[in-house]
Amino acid sequence: MKMEEEKRKEREALIERIVLEKGEEAFPVLLSLLEDEDPEVRDIVVETFLRMGEKARDFLLKELMKRREKGFEKNDVTVLYIVDMLGEMGEKGMRKILYELMEKYDSEEALLIIYEALAKLGEGEQFLPELEYMMLEDSYKRELCEQVAMVLAHIPSERSLSILLRALNDDDFSEDQKDFLRKAITLMVYKKPELMRLLNEEKRREIGL
Repeated sequence: MKMEEEKRKEREALIERIVLEKGEEAFPVLLSLLEDEDPEVRDIVVETFLRMGEKARDFLLKELMKRREKGFEKNDVTVLYIVDMLGEMGEKGMRKILYELMEKYDSEEALLIIYEALAKLGEGEQFLPELEYMMLEDSYKRELCEQVAMVLAHIPSERSLSILLRALNDDDFSEDQKDFLRKAITLMVYKKPELMRLLNEEKRREIGL
């Protein structure tokens, strides 16, 4: 635990140093590092971009537009990172592009990143049939569980909550995965408090609400 805390502090210090010392100059290098094989490097890049706010958003949106003009490559991982970050930043200017990108990816994991970006922009409900299938019936549902849950958390509706509650009762999922489902439900109810009425006292206690 102490080692993890030290690692987190080192990471925070590195991000802070990049932000303060390099600023916008670091953007092109950071972008190239999204292709690094080390997931920790990619995570630091994402956190740094998010920390840089408006300037980072402008840079990422321009980069997305540039790649669109050239023609999006099939299964471009960097583009997925870009739309994920822009979705976190609430960038509505990429809405149309997100729909175009759906044709460029083969994996369900990639599509879920696009679904989540659209959900954050308020356009997630149309994907609920696909999300319900992925969560409850897909043969890879255990691998997709947490990603699907995060998308659903950004679509606060009765149907989304119902999907998460059914998953919570599914013995195919591990206790760790069920903890994640509980967190997703908590986030959803935080976004839309009136959904609380659909949870009885026992279920509220189980989720920790």
